[in-house]
Amino acid sequence: MQKPQGRKYQVVEEAEIDLVLKCRDSHEFYEQYLKVFPDTKKGLDSISKIWKRRSEFAKKRPQAQTQAETGTTSREIQALIAEQTKIMSEMATLTKENLEVSRQILAALAHQNRILTGHEEKPKEPVHAVPPQKPPVQKKAPEKQTPIVVGS
Repeated sequence: MQKPQGRKYQVVEEAEIDLVLKCRDSHEFYEQYLKVFPDTKKGLDSISKIWKRRSEFAKKRPQAQTQAETGTTSREIQALIAEQTKIMSEMATLTKENLEVSRQILAALAHQNRILTGHEEKPKEPVHAVPPQKPPVQKKAPEKQTPIVVGS
């Protein structure tokens, strides 16, 4: 004889689900629950069971509601990214200009230095001569003669 299968979970109202999804932690949920539902007869155990099912409720929520929320935030994010890109491009332009001015100053200083010291040197081409690699010297260990031991 089979027993009639009882409910696995208690019935949870939409208002309770909304409250669960709004709260960040279980303590906050418990406090808010008692404020919103002051005449409830549910105990701490029942309320904590509702909190434990939070991820289940989040999965079952209609996607349209979350898409509407993300739609406004995505526009804000796009605007922020556009502003950031504009600022970064301005910084890149200024950095390039600064680098070019620094190069000109260094070239002028190098030229003045050569004139003042009287050395008109031609720029030397870097010599990349790699010395030939010698094979590593291997030391031979002297062979030790071991006495032959004969067992009896």
